[in-house]
Amino acid sequence: MRERSSSTAGQRGWSFYIIGAGLPNLPTTLSEARTYAERLFTYRTIGPLADADAQYALTRPAKEMGAEFSQEALTVLLDASGRYPYFIQEFGKAIWDAAPSTPFNEEDAEVAVSIGRSQLDAGFFSSRWGRATRRERGYLGAMADDGDAGSSTSTIAERLGVRVTALGPARAQLIDKGIIYSPAYGHVAFTVPGMSAFILRQQDD
Repeated sequence: MRERSSSTAGQRGWSFYIIGAGLPNLPTTLSEARTYAERLFTYRTIGPLADADAQYALTRPAKEMGAEFSQEALTVLLDASGRYPYFIQEFGKAIWDAAPSTPFNEEDAEVAVSIGRSQLDAGFFSSRWGRATRRERGYLGAMADDGDAGSSTSTIAERLGVRVTALGPARAQLIDKGIIYSPAYGHVAFTVPGMSAFILRQQDD
């Protein structure tokens, strides 16, 4: 009944909206779940925040509580977060908890990045890593060398010393788990930034 109602609303041009957010693989997930999903939804890519918006996300809440950031501290936090909203939130919380006083300085920011990164490794990244099988982790490890920019499937196969077709099942399962997605034919990328750096840290341990 719900699907029929939303379809009817779209066909008749009713003022009916569904607003949501998701990872880069959302369009594919929706198209698999609902026929003609591409006709029902309009997608907007958000990506990293602009410098001004990222700074505002840190400074505005702090200002309301009587705290300030030095420009050096902001630079450290923004560079470490890649201006990714969730990471800004994580590092912002860490500096608030760790800094002995305000204004927050560069040293405070470096401590916050260390704390925040440990928190992300323990939860945000490890939850994804933990869902991957041993074979899938090998695939992810081959991707990690290319960073967040993504990898070609032929390059991954070459690094692992197998044919591209042999990696099809692992690729499909990782996409199904929401860990990677395919931004273009023959290419894959991580659905969240920083995953490649996390995997490389795992390999170094």
